[in-house]
Amino acid sequence: MSPLTSKSGFTLVELVLIISIIGILAVITMPKIGDITEDIREKAVSERIVEDINYIRNYAISRHDTTWLVVEPAQNRYALFTGPSAGSRTLIPDPETNELDTLDLDTDYTGVGITSASFGAGSEVSFNYWGTPSTGGTIVLNSRTITLVAETGMAHETP
Repeated sequence: MSPLTSKSGFTLVELVLIISIIGILAVITMPKIGDITEDIREKAVSERIVEDINYIRNYAISRHDTTWLVVEPAQNRYALFTGPSAGSRTLIPDPETNELDTLDLDTDYTGVGITSASFGAGSEVSFNYWGTPSTGGTIVLNSRTITLVAETGMAHETP
């Protein structure tokens, strides 16, 4: 064959076959990627709740004040407060933004829900100025459980 008559490249059938294979692989992997992102969001919420519990514990100790974690599973949100009693508490500003805000999971972490919160008889817990919680308890997300240990005031995720 002379260089002028040589033909190289892909046929239309080969291109269609390759594009079809890529499409099939994309359809197979997309649901798994969705599950991974949901798990990442849920892990982020779990870590944030643990960090917030540790934060209000330290806040109570450093300011010699009472702090509160109030969880509202029905509204899928929680907030951090300071004050001596439930009737006179105020929101604690976010340490990063300095804004008074509750963490609304429907807005900030779509797909992650607070299934339940149980601290003694209710869904809130207070820390005294020694950093001791009023009670231990749990917060259950979609598939993760956060446990607050009454004796130490430390929070961690339990399997």
